[in-house]
This record gives sequence, C-alpha cells and structure tokens, in this order.
Amino acid sequence: MVKQLNSLIKASLFYLIAFTLAMLLAVFGQRLGQFITVATMFTPLVAVLLMLLVVTRDGYTRAGWQALRLHRLGLRRWGLAVFGPLLVLSCTYVSVWSTGIGRPHWAALGETIAMGGVVSLLLNLIIDTILSLGEEIGWRGYLLPHLLPLGRTRALLLSGFVHGLWHLPIMLLTPFYHQSGDRLLVAVLFLLSTTCGGVFFGYLRLTSGSVWPAVLAHGAFNAIWGLFTAITVATSSPVLLEYLAGESGVITLIGIALMAGWLLYRWQEQPHAVQAAEPLTGESFA
Repeated sequence: MVKQLNSLIKASLFYLIAFTLAMLLAVFGQRLGQFITVATMFTPLVAVLLMLLVVTRDGYTRAGWQALRLHRLGLRRWGLAVFGPLLVLSCTYVSVWSTGIGRPHWAALGETIAMGGVVSLLLNLIIDTILSLGEEIGWRGYLLPHLLPLGRTRALLLSGFVHGLWHLPIMLLTPFYHQSGDRLLVAVLFLLSTTCGGVFFGYLRLTSGSVWPAVLAHGAFNAIWGLFTAITVATSSPVLLEYLAGESGVITLIGIALMAGWLLYRWQEQPHAVQAAEPLTGESFA
C-alpha cells in the first residue's frame, strides 16, 4: 500500500500495471485464440481495481469510486457519442465506395436493413459497449482525470496515445489483432487514430462529468465499424482497404482528426458551453 501519491504518479502506476498485464497476455495467453482480444480489453479494469484496492486504497472510500464517474449517466452526451462514430465511419466508407476501392455487399446490406439486422446491430452495440467498459473505466475513468495537471489538451492527447501503445503487444506479438498489411505501418496509423480518438472520448468524459458517454462512443465505434466491414467488399486489395478504411485507415484517421480538431476548437471558443470535470485536487486545469 502506498499513500500520498500525486495524480501523475498514480497515472503512471496505473498504466504500468495495465500495459504489463497486456504484455503478459500477449506473450503467455495465445492459447486463448481470438478470446485473447476480449481478455486484453479488461486489463485496464483490473489495473484500476489494483490501484484502488491495493496500491492507494482509495477504493475503501466512497470518493475513490465516485472519481471514476460511474454513478452519473451523462445522458446529454449520448447523442454525440453515437453520432460522432456514425458520421466518421459513414464518410469513410462512402468515400471508399465512391472511389471503387470497395463496394457495398448489397445482400448483406439488405439483411442489415431488415428488422433482424437492426436487432442484430443493437445487440452488437450493447455487447461492444459492455466490452468497452473494461477499457474506458481505465483510460477515461481513471487515467484521464489523473493526467489533467498536464493541461487539458495534453491530457486528452496523451490518454489517447498511451491507449494506443497499450494495444501494441497484442498487435505486434500475436496473430489475432490487425494481422492484415504491414504491421509497423498499421501500428503507426493506429497510434495516430487512438491519439485523436482520445480527444473525442475524453471530451465526452470531461464535458459530461461521466464515463458512460465515452464507454458508449467506444462501443458505438466498434459496432458501426464492424457493420461497415461486414457490408463492404474489397474490389482490388483487402490490404489496401485496411490501409484506407480499416479501424486505423488513412481516411478513418482523417475523419477522427477533423472531429478532434473541431471539438478542441469549440472548447476553446465556447468554454462556457461545456462543463469541466471536477478536478481531483481542487485545482482548475486549463
């Protein structure tokens, strides 16, 4: 048990635990097969529990749990949480379809539009949101507020960047995650995407005072990306499609970066229109 740690040290210890757990799974957990990706998603949650119950013991107080902002729903940001990923990915795949790099799979699209497809999409959204909770309770629930002494913009960008780094063990050491294309190139694109995505998820977290909008946005991105992947057929090269419109494709990255830039601009221009998260130390962070 360690007491009297400042916010940045707590953030560093949390990240060290989460990254170490991800690395251990990537090295020793490959017998799990594809389930290793699900198991890895819950390593940030395990890291939070270890920080709260073992390292700092903040979890033995009500305030320690309330700092994660699970007790507030943040409903006013739920619309943006779903619409943001839908807008970015819709523009991405419309661009791919219009250039002929990929084409819609009309039969799969028809099934999706049918009632059964809608129910399936909603079910996937619920499942992906539950899985995303394992990540976001760590990245935006615990880590981001502890990075705020660095300044709001730096904290948003850094939370996204280290989120991306945490994926690298499973991405580079196993065959179960983003195996298409040159892994180093995909890793670089992925890091850029998660860094920009950290601004979006963090904006939702800080302006709502709740971690749930970030959880929903993460789940929505995964579910909508899965939908577009299922209804898109590569016309030339699947690898080219991955580079342009995958989870970290160039077109996807441009969309995420534009959205992140707009949110930061809006925050700077209209500070009165958003609600800052409650700082951990009683200070106000710009």
